[in-house]
Amino acid sequence: MRNLIIILIISSHCLTGLSQNLVINSSLEFFTADCDGENFGGMTGGNSPIQNWFSLNDQCIYLNTCSTWPGHHSSIPNNIYGFQYPSTGEAYICLLVYYYEGGYDGRGYPVGSFEKPLILDSVYCVEYYVCLAERTSNGAIMNVDAFISDTVPKYPPWIQEGHLLELPAQIKSKQILNDSINWTRVSDLYKAHGGERYITIGNFQTRERTTKISWSQMPDLSTVVHYFLDDVGITPAGVKAPALGKDTVLCRNAMPYRLTAPAGYDSYLWSTGQTSQSIDVYNEGKYTLTCYLGDCGSLSDDIEISFDTPVLNLDNETSICRGETAELIAPTGFNHYNWSNGDTTRTIRVSEAGTYYLQTTDRCGTQLDSVKVLVDTIPTGIIKLGNDTTTCSNGKDFPIVLSANTTLPNYLWSNGDTTRQTSISSRGLYTLTSRFRCGEVSDEIFVDVCPPEIAFPNAFTPDGDGLNDTFGPLQTNMYIGLIQIYNRWGQLVFEGQSPGFIWDGKIGSWPAPEGIYAYVINYSDYDADGRKYMQKGLVMLLR
Repeated sequence: MRNLIIILIISSHCLTGLSQNLVINSSLEFFTADCDGENFGGMTGGNSPIQNWFSLNDQCIYLNTCSTWPGHHSSIPNNIYGFQYPSTGEAYICLLVYYYEGGYDGRGYPVGSFEKPLILDSVYCVEYYVCLAERTSNGAIMNVDAFISDTVPKYPPWIQEGHLLELPAQIKSKQILNDSINWTRVSDLYKAHGGERYITIGNFQTRERTTKISWSQMPDLSTVVHYFLDDVGITPAGVKAPALGKDTVLCRNAMPYRLTAPAGYDSYLWSTGQTSQSIDVYNEGKYTLTCYLGDCGSLSDDIEISFDTPVLNLDNETSICRGETAELIAPTGFNHYNWSNGDTTRTIRVSEAGTYYLQTTDRCGTQLDSVKVLVDTIPTGIIKLGNDTTTCSNGKDFPIVLSANTTLPNYLWSNGDTTRQTSISSRGLYTLTSRFRCGEVSDEIFVDVCPPEIAFPNAFTPDGDGLNDTFGPLQTNMYIGLIQIYNRWGQLVFEGQSPGFIWDGKIGSWPAPEGIYAYVINYSDYDADGRKYMQKGLVMLLR
C-alpha cells in the first residue's frame, strides 16, 4: 500500500521524460547514515548523508521519515521547522534562504550532481518543488532560484560562508513562495552551454534585492526564512533552442526577411505581437522570440536587423535669398553620387532656383530623390499706410487708428505696437515695418493737426467808454510774435509785438476813421517743435 501511494504522488508531477532525469538521487531518497544519529541531518561537505548531494555550508538540513525522534530536527512529517510530508518519497531538504537585518546573513545552498554533463545548445526542463517551513519563517521570498554550472560554486576569498551574492541563476521563481501547506513547483527551460554537471539551489540576491514579504511589521533580528526542497529534475526537453542567428545587415530591397522559430514548442510569441512559428519583417530593429513548452517554461532569443545603406531622403525644398548659395547634402554610405547638374560629390552648392535630382548607387542598387531650391527676394510696395493726413478741430480728432492695407508675417510700429492696427493720439511720423527672411519692407505716414486758431472780435468801438475800446486776441494759449493792421488800401496802420498786441484804433496819435481793417497775426505753439502759424481776418472799427 505504501508503494502504491508513492506511485500515485509521483504521477501527479509533470516530469517530462522521467526516465531521462539527469539529477542523481533527484527525490533525495538514498542516504548513508544512522537515521537516529545525533548528527544525521548535517549536509556539509563529506559529512552529507545524502548520496550525490551536499551543502556548501551548515545551513541545510536533511530530513527523512526514517528518523523516529518525535519533533527531532530531522524527522518527517513533524520537525522543528514545520509539519510537512515529502512531495514524493520519504525525504526532503530544509534550507535557510533569508536572514532578516542583522550582522549575519547566512544562506543554505544544497548542491546536486548529474549523471552526465549537459550537451551544448541542448534544451532541458529544470524543475524543483519547494514549501515554506512555517514554524521558523516570519515571512516568505520569491528568490529560491537555481544555478547550473560545470563546477561547484565557491565562496569569494573574503567570505568563508554565508551567501553567494549575485550568481547568475538561470532558473528563477516568478512568484512569492508563501504556501506552507502545498508544494510549489519552480521550473523553466534551460539552454546548455555544454559540460554542466551541478545544480545549486538557494537565494543568490542581497538583502536589498531579495523580493520578500514579512508576517510582522518589525521582524526580530534573529528571524529567518526556511524552505523545504524536494524532487529536483533536469530532463531533455526534446526541442531545439530558438536561434534567430547573428545580428544581420540587409539590403532594403531584400525585405521582407523571414524569421522562423524551431518546431516542437506549444506556443510562440514575437515582440511584434505575432504568435505564428514564422514571421516576415519589413523594417530594421530588434526582434525577440519567446518559445513556450508545456508548463515547464520558455526560452527566448533576439536578433537585430539593420539596413546596409541609408535611405536617400533629401529635403523637399529649401529657400535662399538672392545672391546666396544653398548647400545640398546627401547622406553618407553610398558608393556613388550623381547630381543632375553633373556634380558627383556628396555635397554641392547652388545659387540658382530649380529642382536638383540625385541618384545614388551601392551594392544594394540605386536610389533617386530630388530637392527644390527657391530663390527668395525682398517684397516691395506691399505696405500702404495711405497719404499723410491732417486732423483738425485743434487736435480733437485724436485718437485715430492707423492700419496696414495687407496681411503681413509680422508687424512692428514705430510706437512699439506689434499688431496690424495701432491707435495714436498725437501728431508725428509713424512707421510700420515687416521683416521677411531676406530683408524687410516698411511704409510711413505723417499725421498733422490743423493750425490752432486765435479768437478775435469782429468789431470794436474806440470811444473811451470802457467797452470794446481796443482790438486784440480774446484768449489764446499760443505764443504771439507779431500783429499787423492794414486799411482798405493795404497800408500798414499798426504793428505790435509781445506783449503789446492791442490796437487802440489810432494811426499814430490820430483816431483812425471808421471802416473795415484787415489784420495779420504770426504765432507759434508751445510744443517741442515750436511750429509757426499765420492767421488773417477782418475787423470793423465803429465810432
